[in-house]
Amino acid sequence: MSVELPNPLKPLHDQANAEFQAYANVDIVSTFNEPQAEYAAIHRGCGLMDLPQRGVVEVTGKDRHTFLNNLLTNEIVSRETKKPLPAGQGVYAYFLNNKSGRIILDLNLLELGDRTILELDARSIPQLLELLDRYRFSEQVKWESGVGVLHEIALHGSEALEVASKAFDSVPDLSRSHSCGMARVIGQDVIAWRDDVCAVPGIHLIAPIAHASSIWNDLLTRFGAPNEVQYSKRTIRPIGWAAFNTCRIEAGRAVFGIDFDDSVLPLELSLTPRGVSFTKGCYPGQEIVARMHARQQVARQLVGLRMVEDALPVAGTIIYDDSNNQIGGITSSTVSPVLSNACIAMGYLKKPHFAVGTAVNVPAEGKMRKAKVVTMPFVEKTP
Repeated sequence: MSVELPNPLKPLHDQANAEFQAYANVDIVSTFNEPQAEYAAIHRGCGLMDLPQRGVVEVTGKDRHTFLNNLLTNEIVSRETKKPLPAGQGVYAYFLNNKSGRIILDLNLLELGDRTILELDARSIPQLLELLDRYRFSEQVKWESGVGVLHEIALHGSEALEVASKAFDSVPDLSRSHSCGMARVIGQDVIAWRDDVCAVPGIHLIAPIAHASSIWNDLLTRFGAPNEVQYSKRTIRPIGWAAFNTCRIEAGRAVFGIDFDDSVLPLELSLTPRGVSFTKGCYPGQEIVARMHARQQVARQLVGLRMVEDALPVAGTIIYDDSNNQIGGITSSTVSPVLSNACIAMGYLKKPHFAVGTAVNVPAEGKMRKAKVVTMPFVEKTP
């Protein structure tokens, strides 16, 4: 079942002559026709991004913490203290297939005290609701989709925290990853939370859909300078997927539906995946995760690749060894301005080819070219 994804900001983007691309069941902005300036805003200032492809599910009820803790890969209830995440904290987590241990979906869990917010790719919401219903028995827990009710935008940039502190009437503690809380923008209550997707501070806002346009306009009116090249501490610029995608690849951030899907195991993303607790109790697929973690061995691994030549492979390109055997494939690629326009990519390689320093062969721009496995992230995180 598909999800209709309304976007209250599309008329504003049309007025700005934005270019669009299809993503899920909605058109997202590819660029506001200044991709270089948009990229610079993320690294040197603050970019304002519309996220109509994201959605939320609100979970309430006194049993919600233990219920979710028994389903997700990360710890929501402390094994030692038996206490749930305190209000203002969150985690990233996966929902796994019980039999295979493969990833069904990923989500960000945000604890607000009176309710728990699950933020995820909106395409996954119908499946999430079905899974929650399947695993609920006598627990006192309820949930409701926020599609058509709530809308998400984000501030990505080295100055995002400072902009947020000036833009919000009240600001929760957003000093660490997945910290969250209620904020006020132009008199409206919004959920604010942090996720540094682009290796710079990333402040996400989940607002009532009826006020999304007003909040977007207010941020641009008060802090925007769309024709400037230099960025001050009070300047933000609207950005699209093109600039964001380059920065999230530089940050080594894999995206569900692009770099991994329901054919991937968590430890194929990393032997210490950020969305998994190895000390918590059981959850669907936990035995497979624990077994792989104990062995510290996987048949394939998501890696970073840096092209030796200035040639960019496209997503879906097959990777070969020196004997012309297929050993993997590219999932994402970009040209990185901060790395002197190096061509970089993310992709999977079979064992034993995923060791850092391994040379592989990748077709790019009409020729077979060399690439080397490098450590991710490609660009270190800005505090």
